[in-house]
Amino acid sequence: MKRFSLIVFPLLILLLSAGIPSLMAQGGATGAVRGQVVDGSGAAVSGATVKISGVGVRRSLTTDESGSFTAPLLPPGDYHLTVSASSFETATSDVQVRVTETTRFSIALKLGAVTTQVSVRADVAAVETTNATTGHSITAATISRLPLSTQNFQQLLTFSGGVTAALNQNASLGRGDVRIDVNGQREDNNNYLIDGITATDYNVAELTNTPLPSPDAVQEFRVQTSMYDATQGRNGGGNINAVLNSGAAQIHADAFEFFRNDVLNANEYFLKQQGQPRPVVKQNIFGGSIGGPILSKARLGYFFANYQGTRQSSGLSNGTIIQTSLPVLPRDRSAQSIVNTFFPGQGVSASQIDPVALKLLNLKSNQFGSTPGGYLIPTVNGVPGTVGSFDVSRPGHYQDDQFTTNYDREFRGGSDKIAVRFFFTNFESDLPFGAGGLQASLGGTISRSDLNFPLDLPVHDRFLNLTETHIFSPEWVNEARFGYVRIENQSINVPIATVNDLGID
Repeated sequence: MKRFSLIVFPLLILLLSAGIPSLMAQGGATGAVRGQVVDGSGAAVSGATVKISGVGVRRSLTTDESGSFTAPLLPPGDYHLTVSASSFETATSDVQVRVTETTRFSIALKLGAVTTQVSVRADVAAVETTNATTGHSITAATISRLPLSTQNFQQLLTFSGGVTAALNQNASLGRGDVRIDVNGQREDNNNYLIDGITATDYNVAELTNTPLPSPDAVQEFRVQTSMYDATQGRNGGGNINAVLNSGAAQIHADAFEFFRNDVLNANEYFLKQQGQPRPVVKQNIFGGSIGGPILSKARLGYFFANYQGTRQSSGLSNGTIIQTSLPVLPRDRSAQSIVNTFFPGQGVSASQIDPVALKLLNLKSNQFGSTPGGYLIPTVNGVPGTVGSFDVSRPGHYQDDQFTTNYDREFRGGSDKIAVRFFFTNFESDLPFGAGGLQASLGGTISRSDLNFPLDLPVHDRFLNLTETHIFSPEWVNEARFGYVRIENQSINVPIATVNDLGID
């Protein structure tokens, strides 16, 4: 223990004295404000008081000898700054803080009476100048204004340079998952965070089954593609940071519904040629949010709650449509009829037909449509013994119910703050022709040329984040986080024919 102390404690002191306020100005789910206060001639104003206020945040700092100040670990959002100094007019400024970015600006004070107030506007720079990190931030306003077929904000990840992804199929069932590659790296090299807690699927490190809050619950998110520091950590690909909403200074609520229907859709060409009806494509995404202070002046803090439900039906999604070619079978599927159709004049006897194959050809089922006789292997139009085309669509279904609840509260005059984030979702896909192998369960493309059986894909996600921020001094801020993430997914094949049905030993 003595040797451990001699090694570890000096190391901790070295790390803590290495200028953490400048290196750790922001964390995985926070940003920072760094500024300088000068007078009319550009000279630094030391000892000026800088007060920063926002929803659930109050900070008071004093400028150093160079007139500089830094406010680290600020939750993303809009803040109001008030700068005052002896013999100078009071100046105010509105500042926007973005996740993982440091907003930097300068405030000039004018000589005059203390009662005079000057307003200064501080815009966020389009280019990050405080470090070499490359990436792109997307705010809630952008998310709400852009058309998202399934309300999946991750579809906007490709706005960042160096990020590529396949185009999402808007008729597919599900959340509209994206599979992104950053700067040529593999998809499983990415890291996905929610409010600073890694929510990556540790099984395959993809975004397929990860917690995905409603866009109404997301304040902003950022994709960092390269040159980020060790605070982002874990993987060497892209870092995706999503920050959830907190309650506002006043009660706000909204309700929404996004509606799609196949009434005006044209039928697919090959289905129409086969006399198949227009495939079903329907979608309803509905829900609402409410947030604000608890009691007057937010004496018990701020709250935010969101619910989003999704109901989809589609006959054009992978796993819901079959387009292939099949041998044209005779209506009489006895062993002798099979021989006469496929082996005429070849000396093949009915007893040579494999009994398992004969049972398979005569197995009754409406899995692929109510063909004549209701056989599992369909009867297609054409001359028996030749090959005919087979096209069928059967609607698959997807449903999702998710809840997001957030809570923020300050204690002891703003020196302590707690933040709680909880996300809950159960979503499930039912694909009538989806059991096409492992790629189906991973969200990949399912072959349309196979007579696949039904596949059920239920997923249960849970996410919890507890954060405590303590201000030791204007220069020293500590943030402690605890996270819990659970991703439970299954791939359930529904057998239509069993080995017992076919007499397989």
